[in-house]
Amino acid sequence: MSIKIKGFLRAVTVTQALAYAAQYPGETVYLAGGTDVMVQAREDDRFAQKYLVDITGIRELTGISQTADTLQIGALATHAAVHESSLVQKYAELLSQAALTVGSPQIRNRGTIGGNIANASPAADDLSALAALGAKVLVKCVDGTEKLMTLTEVISRPYRNSLTNGELITSVIVPKYDGYRAYFYKLGRRNSLSISRMTIAACLKTDAQNRVEDLKLAVGSVFPQPVVFEEINRTLVGKIPSEAELSAFAKQVSDKIPEIAGIRPTTKYKQPVCQKLCERVLRELLGGEKIG
Repeated sequence: MSIKIKGFLRAVTVTQALAYAAQYPGETVYLAGGTDVMVQAREDDRFAQKYLVDITGIRELTGISQTADTLQIGALATHAAVHESSLVQKYAELLSQAALTVGSPQIRNRGTIGGNIANASPAADDLSALAALGAKVLVKCVDGTEKLMTLTEVISRPYRNSLTNGELITSVIVPKYDGYRAYFYKLGRRNSLSISRMTIAACLKTDAQNRVEDLKLAVGSVFPQPVVFEEINRTLVGKIPSEAELSAFAKQVSDKIPEIAGIRPTTKYKQPVCQKLCERVLRELLGGEKIG
């Protein structure tokens, strides 16, 4: 089956990609890893009147570097590169773990972190980790200006982003989390090559007595976009959580499912599963239960 597009263009610099977007306003779609766009182009006519702008050759968007306080991950960094990066493993271990759960080795070697954000799938594995870590997205506009956006600002609704007029994601900026323990749990119908039914992304920092100093926990795949429950996370700060406190925390998180996503046929299943998984992830991070 052939792909349905108006034309194909190749850019080797960000400037060239944006120039194409300016030349054909409203008629361009960026092609990064292609693991979603190429499938969509075969499925229906959504890109029939669009030019695909191949940006895979823009080498400046593939790197992973650091500043004093952040990691700078190029939008074209593949999931495999993110997982294998020593910088990501050291300062954003949660993201490294999440990247390893994406698809198959073939998908991880083609799919990109920027493409995953732009595709805005609620089931995208690494989005809940990025949300938990407070990542921001650097976007370049056709006029040459840049803007820094949160994930929730970029992802407007399932499978829709808010980028307009040829705006291009150039990098993902992740704060450094030195000294944090991390755990990413993906629930699917099988152990590999599965679409996420639920993800729990959490990183935790404790003192020498195992008292919680900071907690970042997000839930993905059950909401239109991943959600970080900041107020609920703060309820454990300053505590050495008891079993009752862990259970109460997890219940508060799971109770958000019908509140945010509404009551659906799967709610009776997802709520108790979310509660149990949150408890298990926190026990793991606190040095208790091991998740097999």
